[in-house]
Amino acid sequence: MIKIVNPVFMVILLGYLYGRRRKSSIEAEKLINEYVLYIALPALLFLAVARADPADLAQWHFVAATLAGIAAAYLGGALVARSRGTHSPDASIVGMASCYGTTGYMGIPILISAFGPQAAVPAAIATILHNIPAIMVVIITQDIAGRKDVRVLTSAGRALLMTLRNPLTLAVLAGAAFSLTGLSLPAMAVSFSQFLAAAAGPTALFALGLGLARIDVGRAQLSRQMAWVVPVVLIKILVQPALTVAVLLVLVGTRIDVWAATAIVMAAQPVGAGAYVFANKYDYFREEVSISIIVSLLVTVLTLTAILQILGDVLQVRTF
Repeated sequence: MIKIVNPVFMVILLGYLYGRRRKSSIEAEKLINEYVLYIALPALLFLAVARADPADLAQWHFVAATLAGIAAAYLGGALVARSRGTHSPDASIVGMASCYGTTGYMGIPILISAFGPQAAVPAAIATILHNIPAIMVVIITQDIAGRKDVRVLTSAGRALLMTLRNPLTLAVLAGAAFSLTGLSLPAMAVSFSQFLAAAAGPTALFALGLGLARIDVGRAQLSRQMAWVVPVVLIKILVQPALTVAVLLVLVGTRIDVWAATAIVMAAQPVGAGAYVFANKYDYFREEVSISIIVSLLVTVLTLTAILQILGDVLQVRTF
């Protein structure tokens, strides 16, 4: 697993070093991110889900364990915020940072590298499950707090519409439509999607490194924010995967398949850059989130390698 994981982190490091040295324009970085978000990753997710057996999509233990881990981590982060004097709606940003991981940019490439193409479908669905709940809760909380006349259902509808417009969500839904209806993809569509999807992993990881290069963290900032960073990082990379494992043990026992492994690996991802986007949007917790992203990424070099090694040994024995 070290041989598999190391190239992943090396591509992130390459993107980081390139971004620090070349100081490329914001427009250039935005273009790379848009290619990943709007073209490469959607092509990968669409093709994986469209070619899946409909029976394979009904993995309720996977959905329950994933959502339980997300909910527990979010509540843990919100409680940390409340204990430090932060109340709603700003506590929702801390909650999001504690449960929102780099599932698309980093989780998908790692899972496919470690477990092969069979991990693409669970990785696609896990990405959507990790995106929608946290984003919706933050939007609704901020919306209601900022506008006294807004109704909960109206805000929820607006938040759902916004998340459904996410290209990753649209790709999975479009793929599910083909899978559930039994429609076959034209050969040209398959070749085209495969060609675009081949660039998804390396480009996403390089883009993640470029984004990290723009985060400027000094020693003074690091020491000042550790009281926030430590609990957020611990919740994200330890509590969330631990709760996910606990729910899986209750539901399926020790019968670990690629779906269960995906749920665990996605829960163990470092803090995602999406949390920084919302912290910046609502002008709260920006510095703390940026430091948490970097610290959690460094720690997961070890934790993810260990988790993948354990899961790889189990899957080799039981499914291959």
